[in-house]
Amino acid sequence: MTLQQIKYVLGVADSGSFNKASEKLYISQPSLTSSVHDLENELSFKIFNRNSRGITLTEKGRDFISDAKNLYHEYQKLIEKYTCHTKKSFSVSALYYAFARKAFVEVVKNFSSEGYDFSFRERKASDVIYDVMAEKSELGILYLSDSNHEAISKNLKENKLSFHKLTECSAFVYMHKTHPLADRESVSLDDLSEYKFVTFDTDDLKSFFSEEDIQLYGLNQAITVADRATELNLIEHLNGYTFLSGVSGEESSEDFVLVPLKNHDGSVNRSFELGYIQKNGKKLDNISQAYISSIIKILNIK
Repeated sequence: MTLQQIKYVLGVADSGSFNKASEKLYISQPSLTSSVHDLENELSFKIFNRNSRGITLTEKGRDFISDAKNLYHEYQKLIEKYTCHTKKSFSVSALYYAFARKAFVEVVKNFSSEGYDFSFRERKASDVIYDVMAEKSELGILYLSDSNHEAISKNLKENKLSFHKLTECSAFVYMHKTHPLADRESVSLDDLSEYKFVTFDTDDLKSFFSEEDIQLYGLNQAITVADRATELNLIEHLNGYTFLSGVSGEESSEDFVLVPLKNHDGSVNRSFELGYIQKNGKKLDNISQAYISSIIKILNIK
């Protein structure tokens, strides 16, 4: 087992596909696949399940990736400590938010002449937290809800991270404008029961719904995708939908709409706190302040 192989495996796990990982790692896909196969043979277990829809981690693979992340992080810290020149970098990890991507593009435009290495990672909540804890990202963008507030707050405390609220928002259902429910003022889970649910990660449902709701409505049997383009394509052509902890105007495509999600009692009141996380006691530097200011401007936060 080599550090290069660990880097490759982490790249595949982070990207969700061998094809995307090969582009980010600047290696041909056959060479990347061969290297991962060699490592799996050495370990005597598979790290990834492979199927027509992409890849998922095996049970042992999840444990291996967790340990490998810690090992590789320590290696990176060692390199930084004993390397004379450390290049400036700015990295953000976020949930799948259009506004977070837009704000990042603005920062890159404004600071590209200053010699930064830039990185933007779209992740599920637990990975956003890990990235900031492991100092892979300066900032993490996520939300707190009634369902996930206790678990995420505990996770942040254990990892010495702090949450800074930017605004409050409500839950929306995201669907194509031709969807039969697209003209409704609001929809419920009952209304959605006959349509296909599409998501990046079924674990993130716990931020929106109780375990009882997830089981009752079969939300854990979703179509799981690895990228935004595939998600939008399925939503359009299968009359599918997904959930967004929607800030109004988060997604700006004219072909898709946001419809408020009802509570069980018929009210429209699923509330979230949107904000950013960072290391405890750490002050925002100029580039981080510029990024947060860009989000505030894009979302028109008062």
